[in-house]
Amino acid sequence: MSEKTISEKKLQSLHDAGNAALFLAIFVGVWQLVFVLGIFPKISLPSPLMVADSFAKIILNMSLPIGIGVTMGRLVIGFSISIILGTLIGFAMIRFKGFGRTMNSFSAGLLTFPSIAWVPFSILLIGFNDFGIVFVVIMSSIFSVMISTYSSIRNIPPIYIDAAKNMGAKGLGLFRHVTIPAATPSLIIGLRQGWSFAWHAIIGAEILMSIVGLGHILSVGRDFLDMSEVIASMITIFTIGLIVDRFLLNKIEEKIRKKWGLDHHR
Repeated sequence: MSEKTISEKKLQSLHDAGNAALFLAIFVGVWQLVFVLGIFPKISLPSPLMVADSFAKIILNMSLPIGIGVTMGRLVIGFSISIILGTLIGFAMIRFKGFGRTMNSFSAGLLTFPSIAWVPFSILLIGFNDFGIVFVVIMSSIFSVMISTYSSIRNIPPIYIDAAKNMGAKGLGLFRHVTIPAATPSLIIGLRQGWSFAWHAIIGAEILMSIVGLGHILSVGRDFLDMSEVIASMITIFTIGLIVDRFLLNKIEEKIRKKWGLDHHR
């Protein structure tokens, strides 16, 4: 990569950071103005300073650090299982065409199924425990992984496979060096979508099923009519989701695309 390209990327990053900081400053300013004008009661819309005090409180009493750790632990376990099972089932859908068509239609329908609707089923089937929450995460994200695996491989242009076969590629080598690189962009999109479903699911499940976690903190704020704690929890949930998507999944996508030579449109 040339020094010019690196400099352009740094300038773009600084520009993006500046825009984000400006947006945040304007947002907080408007929020404070609405609070000062008394448009809403203080109990319904606290000031930014009041929310900052709630942040300090839940950090000092360790409920926020512990909640983040527990939530992320459950999420990693549930989403990892979704990736493994969803990918394997997706490959099976490719291998067995009848099974693939049936599961594709079935999975597409379940993608529209609200994740929160799995909670009562999980409570009655498994109970109020960590595995019940993990089950909700799995059922909310696995179908996205299945469909993305099935569709990304199935929609590879046949000319890629034919050209590789004509040059002697076959078996595992064909799969590794042609099929996977060609399917990578769609696979990554599916994983990011699956992560989004998993993140939504775990917060909803924790609100109803857990006594610890980010969802539980949000629930406690609601029960005690503490809007400052509710907003602090919401900001934390938003920030973690943004960080994981922008600075983890997006970076992984960039590296994979660069490795397979797929970043020429970026």
